[in-house]
Amino acid sequence: MKKTEICLECGDDFIPKRRGVQKFCSNSCRSRHWLLKQNKTKVSKILEKQKNQLPDVKSGNKADGMSLAGVGNAAVGVAVVEVVKNILKTEDNKPATKNDIRELKTLINGGRFLPVNNVPKDSFGRHPYYDIETGNVVFFFI
Repeated sequence: MKKTEICLECGDDFIPKRRGVQKFCSNSCRSRHWLLKQNKTKVSKILEKQKNQLPDVKSGNKADGMSLAGVGNAAVGVAVVEVVKNILKTEDNKPATKNDIRELKTLINGGRFLPVNNVPKDSFGRHPYYDIETGNVVFFFI
């Protein structure tokens, strides 16, 4: 019959595999015992922190709930980011708004001819216009 021993670290019963010289039930118990023996204050503080970080299911941890201050901080943070983005972004990189699209529609629907600004006047002094229906550039006097 094999004799059972009691682990020096956790206190559980175990059957030693090394003829009675084994004092711990597992390597993790042996390591923990050695660490505590070497530097009790440092390791115990670490173990206490780990125990304190576990959520307490029975008492209902307050960190799980929302607070008005947290919502306010989030709103202020988002507002600051949006303001900084609008300040640093150039007009060319900003997305088109609904008003920009409406202006383009009225410009296109307003007439058949659109003025072309990057083409000079012809030799008769007529201004260039783009004909939407034909897709050609035509010249007219204003």
